[in-house]
Amino acid sequence: MPLLVLTPLAVLQAVLPEWKERGDGAFLMTTGATAVRPRAHASGVGPLMAAARNWLYSLNGELAESGIYAGTLSIAAFITGSEAERAAAAAGDPLAAAQPRVDPAYLASLYWDMYTKRDRVEEVHPNLKTG
Repeated sequence: MPLLVLTPLAVLQAVLPEWKERGDGAFLMTTGATAVRPRAHASGVGPLMAAARNWLYSLNGELAESGIYAGTLSIAAFITGSEAERAAAAAGDPLAAAQPRVDPAYLASLYWDMYTKRDRVEEVHPNLKTG
């Protein structure tokens, strides 16, 4: 709850007055695949990420006319070189081994594209079919 809901809210509250005065700002957040598609064994973090995702959609709609952008990058892959990737490899879980991997530099390029274009609230990588 603190990481995915309370901290983003506190950060936004701290910067929002200046952004409104300036007429520009961008708030980008990362969520995981369970924000987009619920799954078993993610009942703790999944709903929190889904709530953060929902908040960002609402926030973007509320602030867009002020020149302020809010978006989320939902990642459905292990980030190459991350602690999570190393832990999954060490556990020898065949499901984890089958998960896609993504280079952090590629994620940075997705963030930059979202920031500069501001044409979508969410990017999901790799793309997930929901429903």
